[in-house]
Amino acid sequence: MTADWYDGRCPRLDTSEPDSRARVVAAATALLMHHGVSSLIPARIQAAARVSRAEFEQLFPDSDAIVEAIVFTQLDAVLRVQRSSLEAVQHLADLEQWLSRPFAPPASESSCVLGSLIHHLADRHDRGHQALARAFSQWKTMLASVLSRLQAAGELELGAAPETLAVGLIAALQGGHLLAHLTQDADQLRVTLEMAFDQVRTYAT
Repeated sequence: MTADWYDGRCPRLDTSEPDSRARVVAAATALLMHHGVSSLIPARIQAAARVSRAEFEQLFPDSDAIVEAIVFTQLDAVLRVQRSSLEAVQHLADLEQWLSRPFAPPASESSCVLGSLIHHLADRHDRGHQALARAFSQWKTMLASVLSRLQAAGELELGAAPETLAVGLIAALQGGHLLAHLTQDADQLRVTLEMAFDQVRTYAT
């Protein structure tokens, strides 16, 4: 999958990384993205991360925990990139500017997005699916808090539902980027985001 403006880079496999846990998560992420969830075999991850079986089992005594670690490592990257920029949103125009940032050609294959994990985990790995649902819930909460702030400032009507609008924005970001990637046409992303923001704008005071 391609990189999104709002997502961080996928964890990279760096055999010189002194943090064994980071190496394991990076190696497991690479395996998942290239070969699917069935490739997450402990021995294969250990070899890729260059850790011993004992060290791997100490870090991840529960084999499913590695999948949760992949999801939340990617979520941390998303929130780390977005938190400061969203905290700076004080007006509806700021939110529109924030949304306008992805109007660029789809990026290279060198990184992945949180949404790309849906293909590998949703309905295919129970705990991974649950972790992914929690991750999107946290992202939705962050966007909803921005919309609630605009509402409290009087820029959105009291009848607006911040959580519902946040879901629409996330759906537009993820779905629009997928279309842009498939068609190699950034206008697909622009159109979906404009439609989502138009829905937010209907509640402007």
